[in-house]
Amino acid sequence: MLLHAANVALLFGLLRCYRVAPGIAGVAALVFAVHPVHTEAVANVVGRSELLGMLFGGLMWWAWVAARRAKRHRIKVWVWRGAAAVAYLAALLSKENMVTLPAALWLAEVLVARRRCFLRGALTARLRSLWKVTASFWVLAAALIPYFWLRSLAGEGTAQMPGVGVVTLAGYTLWQRAIIMLEVGLIWYRLLLVGYPLRPQYDGTNIPVIPDWNEWKLLGLLLHAGLVAALWLTWRRVPLVAFAIGFWFITLSVVSNVPIPLGTLVGERWLYVPSVGYAIALGYAVWLVWSHALWLEARLKARMGASRHWHLRAEVTRLCLLLLVASLVGSYVYRTAQRNLDWRDNYTLFSRFIETDPQHPIGYVNLGETLVRRQPQQARVFYEHALRVEPRLISANILLTVLDIEDKAFEQARARLERMLVREPPYLVLPSGEWGLIHALYARVLAALGEREAALSEAQTALRYAPEGPQPLFVVGETLVTIGERDAAIEVYRRLVRLLPLAPVPHAQLGILLLETGDAKAAERELRLAAELAPDKPFIRAWLEKARQQAASQP
Repeated sequence: MLLHAANVALLFGLLRCYRVAPGIAGVAALVFAVHPVHTEAVANVVGRSELLGMLFGGLMWWAWVAARRAKRHRIKVWVWRGAAAVAYLAALLSKENMVTLPAALWLAEVLVARRRCFLRGALTARLRSLWKVTASFWVLAAALIPYFWLRSLAGEGTAQMPGVGVVTLAGYTLWQRAIIMLEVGLIWYRLLLVGYPLRPQYDGTNIPVIPDWNEWKLLGLLLHAGLVAALWLTWRRVPLVAFAIGFWFITLSVVSNVPIPLGTLVGERWLYVPSVGYAIALGYAVWLVWSHALWLEARLKARMGASRHWHLRAEVTRLCLLLLVASLVGSYVYRTAQRNLDWRDNYTLFSRFIETDPQHPIGYVNLGETLVRRQPQQARVFYEHALRVEPRLISANILLTVLDIEDKAFEQARARLERMLVREPPYLVLPSGEWGLIHALYARVLAALGEREAALSEAQTALRYAPEGPQPLFVVGETLVTIGERDAAIEVYRRLVRLLPLAPVPHAQLGILLLETGDAKAAERELRLAAELAPDKPFIRAWLEKARQQAASQP
């Protein structure tokens, strides 16, 4: 809430830095503060990255404006620009889609200097002015060097990583993605204008993904073309509206699924920053109508012979505008307050999800996951309901298989896994954590049924499919221990320790296996780490004591 309040204050302050009228800045900040589409970003801890990204992006913007205002003091200029670059790097490290903020800042600075850059003087003078505005942006571009270096260290590029999630538009061409998002993009405008209904999941299940033209895609094309035309028509006389439209398109571009296909088609939290453009445009529209009413009243006062009817018309116009704004803001406040209740916890959120979207199986799966530890049988009911909605849903089948294994229903788990493996894609893109987990669970079931060789083969397949997947590695490790492949199990747990250095269970399991193979000193080291990470686990303490005794007895 404090981060969101800081962003609201930054929005108002930055608009005033550009000499935007207090009324426009106030309405824009108010709409941004209470808009229901921001609930996911503000009420959900994952959305904190959006809040931090906008906070540091706003500080970058403020520092850049301060540098422009200090143009007579060269040292101050570069100090402020350096501060802007640092803030931009912090915004990037908070959220990747903040990479577009310098482009939006450039648009604002160009619109401020539009007369020098486009409207007045000789062509060479205008080009020189445009270059003067643009050249200094290399300072912000320099911040991209450490950012992408850090991404390379983390093994990340610019594409969605395999195994992170189901990438709905993976495999479609750039042109096909653009056509699909013309229709999907209508959801953005519904969320901005109405803010209802709100959902935690937008994917190919509740959104049509069709790369062919239809009337909805034509409507989306006309809407976008109309906004582009409005930008072109307003950049000279009403630069604030042009900026609002440009800011919307620029900040939405990365999360639009057009340049890069993402793990979901629409994310409400992704609209947190782009919605600034909507708030500014709405603020300007309110100010425009209000100013027109004031202008009309002033003209009437100047004309003493004007009838009372025209005075009443001006007053009614202002009253209607106030009522309209109050109704809009009031509806946003009400919907935000109601949506906040949905985000209280996972159970409440996904209970609401299946109410508003009963044909989406993920709602039932996620609701089952919130109950699986306390009420496994009720969780099973939700998983089975998800399969009735979508029989091919892999996640529900996996979770039911896990419950079958915990209930020792190995034959039932085997039958379920074999039905899933029949549908395995012939040309699977590797690594695949999902299919690696399926093979790992199949190996676990075969091991429990005494089929050692088949279990070992499936375990090897799982390792090939998901060599760095924690979940498959855990299951494979258990399987290898069951069938007596202790050395192979040690190597698997070494991978887990490297992948999850702060997780106590891999250290404990590795320590136990090393102790059983006679390497008491190495076992003591791993078990000590596990005990430090989980001091409340008595079984780890017991094994650590055994390792210490054996290590002391060894020469």
